[in-house]
Amino acid sequence: MNSKALKAIALVALIGAAWILIYRTVTSVGIDLDPFQALGRGAALETAKLLHNSGRVVLVDAAFGDYQALAPTTEAQIKAFKKAIGGTGLKIAAVAKATIAAPSLSRTGIFMEPGQLSKLISQHSDVDALVLFVGLASREEIAAARPKTDKPHLVLVANYEPYYRPLVQSRVIQLAIVPRMDGDEPGKAAGSSQSYFERNYRVITPENVTQLSE
Repeated sequence: MNSKALKAIALVALIGAAWILIYRTVTSVGIDLDPFQALGRGAALETAKLLHNSGRVVLVDAAFGDYQALAPTTEAQIKAFKKAIGGTGLKIAAVAKATIAAPSLSRTGIFMEPGQLSKLISQHSDVDALVLFVGLASREEIAAARPKTDKPHLVLVANYEPYYRPLVQSRVIQLAIVPRMDGDEPGKAAGSSQSYFERNYRVITPENVTQLSE
């Protein structure tokens, strides 16, 4: 095994260990929700921009199952999203749930289990956007679930995965909000909600998708 492969394995192990550490920390000392509220607010404003301040959206939250200690993270995002669109023409048509996969060493973040995206799209085909606060199960799944019309737009608010780039580039995903690699050190969100959002997240569209590496 060459050194490049060994480095890749070490990075995956480090990410997985960090995810497990975060989960254990959350369960023991609680969560600072300010960063998640900033993310929810930022996602709302970017979604409103995408839809030209008009339309109906469905928010897709995580069904955490055995990992309920993490539920406040997406709850804070969704609450902030709802509050932020108060000054726009967006309406929340529903809040749907997606069961999450168990944490693993191969990736960090919250990801839905396979087989749910097609159902979400078919159940809410009449809305203007699905805003996913849960990462995608895989590239293959979203390709199979791609709507035959322009609706609903897919907005992804989740940790970055390399397969997001071609999905945004081909407009399967119209908007992706992912963490910056050079964001703030872990800790309480500093400054205004908007400045924290801008420092820590990338807003990816088909027009600027080259910012993401594959």
